[in-house]
Order: sequence, then structure tokens, then C-alpha cells
Amino acid sequence: MARIVYALSGQGRGHTSRVLAMSAELRSRGHEIVFCCGGTAREILNEQGEAVIEVPALRQVVHENKLQIVSTLWQNAGSVCGQRSIVGDLADQFRDFGPDLLITDFEAFSPKAARKLGVPTLSFNHQEIVTRTVYELPDRYRAHAFLTGLVIKLVAPKHPVHSLLTSFYFPPVKDPQTTTLVRPIIRREVMALQPSVGDHVLVYFNQTMGAEFVLEALRGAEANFVVYNFAAPSDPTSYPNITFKSASLDGFLSDLATCRAVICTAGFTLMSEALFLGKPTLVVPNEGIFEQTLNALFLCSEGLGQGVFGRELTSDDVHGFLNRLTSFSERIRNRSGSGNIDAADCIERVLRDHGAFVAQIPRRAYSRENGEAVLDHS
Repeated sequence: MARIVYALSGQGRGHTSRVLAMSAELRSRGHEIVFCCGGTAREILNEQGEAVIEVPALRQVVHENKLQIVSTLWQNAGSVCGQRSIVGDLADQFRDFGPDLLITDFEAFSPKAARKLGVPTLSFNHQEIVTRTVYELPDRYRAHAFLTGLVIKLVAPKHPVHSLLTSFYFPPVKDPQTTTLVRPIIRREVMALQPSVGDHVLVYFNQTMGAEFVLEALRGAEANFVVYNFAAPSDPTSYPNITFKSASLDGFLSDLATCRAVICTAGFTLMSEALFLGKPTLVVPNEGIFEQTLNALFLCSEGLGQGVFGRELTSDDVHGFLNRLTSFSERIRNRSGSGNIDAADCIERVLRDHGAFVAQIPRRAYSRENGEAVLDHS
């Protein structure tokens, strides 16, 4: 079967969740996977004992729920300026593994390394739904969408053999010959959950610095909330209806499975998992990240939840959302399902169709040791 380098964005946990779900499906079909990433993704994969080819992680800086453009450019300047060396090092490590295919989930450097070796690249993400599909857009978002499109085109591979998009909404793709759209990729841990409707609302924001307004909105609402990623206050009694919890995969999934609803930023992975489990969602997109705005617009237009755009969350927003949970839940019932198998089928078609393009690279045995990629030269 095929050897695959699976590269992914190092920021946050959403890309990692999707990649782990897909790698499990591909491994069950006999394919060999080695990951390529940095940042949070590398930490998570290392904890699981996976072989990881390290690459600098490009990061977005968010404060007060807004993308900080200047800070983001400054933080990533070193990696961008040093990309020639980064790409050269990646190409050497890829050559030792001898891949048949590179799959990249919005990782910027690995496609350049694969191109140097003549290895075909498949682009597999959600971000490119902004650039590879057709949809109506309110005028006030057009400039924002244009700028986001430019960034996506800088990060995404320029000449993939195919683009695979995953989404809970399905606008027409611009080129069906080169682009495939599948339902959300769902982790096995989420598939195994038995959802129920409890008393609490789950709250998760990806960046909480300067987002105290969220806690104020929750304190003023008549409901119980379980909140992740926010530091607990010194006086817990100041938020009597909020339970603060630290990061825990099992704990988070349990709270997700048993909640009434979810309040979060408009990141694709959590929204998809919430909808898969039948949970209505109130989203506050990170301002400046148009992909999140688009997710929220489609969530609202299809009656699956509620969005708050260009301003802070308020208690009135939360109250109005909770009053509409029944209507949201009725619409969600018909939207369950995952795209894991369809995505793996697409990847295998790409392997069959483009195997003749693979460079004849000498292969060596590859093993996993202490979370690092280790070559066996014996």
C-alpha cells in the first residue's frame, strides 16, 4: 500500500482532530502515515507516540476575538524569510521516507518540499471552501473575503493534483474535476459518544485573551454553563452559573455529548462535531478570519444555529438563542453523518490516478520512537 506524508497546520486542535480521524481510516486500509507539523499539533501527536517531521508552525494572533494582522505578520516573519532552508530540510526528510503522496491540511512549507521531489500533493482542508466554491455574499464582507482568499492562496499548494474539502454546508464547487466536497471528518471518539440533553451549555473560545465580555454575557443569562479555555476567577462565586474546567479530552467530549447547546467561536471542527451530535450552536466568529464568518453565515442561513457578527456577545444574544433551541434541533436532525469514508475513497482514487507521477525515490524503513521520526539505516 501507499506511503503518505500527512502535513497539517500546527495551530489549535481542529486540524489535528481531523488528521487523526483520517489517518486512522487510511491506516485501516493498509497505508503507512508519517506526520509533518509543528506547534500544538506536534505536541499532541508526540503525546500519542507518532512519528513527526517537524516544521515551523505559522500562527494567527487573536486578541479580543479579533485577528491582529500586524502581530501575526511579525510572529511569522522569521519562518517566511527562512523558508528556503525549511523546505530544503523537509525535502531531505521526505526523501528518506519515500512517500507516494503528500496530503496537506493547510501546512505551507511541505508542498514546496514535495514539489522538489516530484511527489504529488493533495490539498485537504476546510479553509479553501472560501476560494474553491461559489456562494452569495453580503457586500460588507466582500473586501474581507478577497483578502482572506489571498492568504489562503499563499498557504495552500499552488498545483495540487486534487483538492478535497470538508464541510457541513455544500455550496457548488468551481471545478468538479479538480475539487471534491465531503461531509465533516469526525473523530472516532466523537462517533462513539451517546448524545443526550443535559442541563448545561458548553462554552469554548479558541483564544480568550481580552474576551472577558463572554463571561459577562453568560453571567447575565439564566442558564448553567460549563466553560473551557478561560482562567477561573479568584472568586468563583462571582460567576455562580458558570463551572470553569481545564483542558481534558475525555471531560470535554463528555460535556459536549451531554450539553443542551454549544457557544463557541466559529471554528469548523467544533461546529461540525456539535452538529454531528445534534447540538444547536451559537457562534461568535473571530473578527478578521473570514472562513469563520462564512461558517457562521451558512449556519444561520440553514437554520442550524445563531451567529453574532462584528460585535461582542451579550446576555440578550444568549437568551434569544436558548429560546430557539427546539427549532434549531429540528433542522439539525437531518444533517448528521460524516465524510471519513468518502474522503478516504477520494484519496485512494488520487493515489491510483497519479501513481505514475511519483519519483523513484529510494525507500528506507521508518519507525516511531519517542514521538520522533527515526530512520532505520540497518
